[in-house]
Amino acid sequence: MKSKKSAGKSQVDKHERKNVTMSLPGRPGSNIMPASQALNFVAQLAQDSKWPVVIVLCQQLLAQIPQLTRAGHFLFKGLNEAGDYSGLLAATEQHLIHKPRDVISLLFHASALRMLGQHDKALQAIAKVLRLEPANINALNQQGVILKEIGKMPEALASFNRCIRLSPLDGHAYWNRSDLLHDIKSKDLDEIEAVLNKPTVSAHNKARIHYALARGYEFSGDAAKQFFHIESGAALKRSLLEYNHAEEIQETRNIPQHFTPALLKQTPLPRDASNAKPIFICGLPRSGTTLVEQIVSTHSMVTAGDELVALQRATAAVLRQKRIDKPFPLWANELQPSDWKAIGDNYQTLTKELHITPFFTDKNLQNYKALGLIHLASPEAKIIFCRRNPMDNLWGCYRQYFADGLRFTYDQEELADTYHAAAELYRYWQQVLADKIFFLEYETLINDYEATVKALLNFLDLPWEENCLHFYNNPRAVRTTSATQVRSPINSSRIDQWKRFEPQLQTMYKHLHELGEVE
Repeated sequence: MKSKKSAGKSQVDKHERKNVTMSLPGRPGSNIMPASQALNFVAQLAQDSKWPVVIVLCQQLLAQIPQLTRAGHFLFKGLNEAGDYSGLLAATEQHLIHKPRDVISLLFHASALRMLGQHDKALQAIAKVLRLEPANINALNQQGVILKEIGKMPEALASFNRCIRLSPLDGHAYWNRSDLLHDIKSKDLDEIEAVLNKPTVSAHNKARIHYALARGYEFSGDAAKQFFHIESGAALKRSLLEYNHAEEIQETRNIPQHFTPALLKQTPLPRDASNAKPIFICGLPRSGTTLVEQIVSTHSMVTAGDELVALQRATAAVLRQKRIDKPFPLWANELQPSDWKAIGDNYQTLTKELHITPFFTDKNLQNYKALGLIHLASPEAKIIFCRRNPMDNLWGCYRQYFADGLRFTYDQEELADTYHAAAELYRYWQQVLADKIFFLEYETLINDYEATVKALLNFLDLPWEENCLHFYNNPRAVRTTSATQVRSPINSSRIDQWKRFEPQLQTMYKHLHELGEVE
């Protein structure tokens, strides 16, 4: 008799031997082939990160053979990478009808629920995984992250600790729990240092552990070791990334040439006045965007959206329809008023889950580059551009592990370049969209808190509500790296924090000075 495991494998192989009909996007005709051959082609596309094509082909496969587990997993990965969390939720729900005990599907399902703000349901999905596989490291890590986001810090710490006991070389858990260990002991730090020195720890995990140790030494008061591990983690992480810094800076500098004053003055087509109004909160990471979203979303008329990718998806759909294959911002002058309206309409559709109050927030940091696009696509939108003292801002970035995003944050000179490019763009938006944007300085918010909050709510056309001053009582889940900080009252502890490391940050400071951003 075959074991359950071998029987399952046989069943999967049987489905993959069936023939399917496949059509490639943008190419005429179709081909008949074994599902296994189609899936091998999908695997290659996934390796090359061609997620839009992966999504289309997997949807074709699953429409013909719903039991194709590999197709489901590739589809989930593609939808997750595209930021289509509603699509991911629907796809995992459908697949779990046929494979209710498929752990990978359950983990993606939990991730979709988390990103859509349904944290209780996400925890239920994780609990099912842990019933099936009690030692599943991914599930324990994800459970800890969800618990931390909803403010259940002791439970989150317990989940991360269990993860580390089961998998002591896993860097994710060390980093994820690092801001929870305020009373870390020398013995604990020595144990983590020992893990860091094990030859079997991967480079990516070493980078995470360096940052976890840096935070541990910060809590224990050893500034020298704190900076050593930040610098070591940053150098290692930067070496692992594919990143064209010059290309990134040039993209930012190109924006005023394409989103010109003349383009921005075009008369918009009428919009549906009954739609909920977006509040875009943007700026460089660590500039105060999470704090501002926490303050604003404490208002009874505002729903927090966190870091959405809806604008990018809405824009990409219109560009595909018009067969425009140019990088941002080179396509700006090829769109007509009807195209900008279509982007705005798409955006409203993609964010409909947030339309439960008259306003909702979108805190995608990179939207500071897209303020011209936002103005043209959603002229009814409110925009808040956050800025902070350059050295405090960049020190906040440099000391933070950002996974594979925000690739400029691991090198002091690249950080300075990015701040300068963003500052130049900030000044441009001040010239051409002055009445459309609330330009918020972090230091002003901290030092003149109540007056700044009142001015901000007035700009947003929101009536005054006293509870906005007590944002730390806001029970909403916070997905960003500032999740623990925004649960404390306003304070000035992070102003001039960089000066503690002034000698070690001279590369950054001198480059900012050369660029005219500091005296």
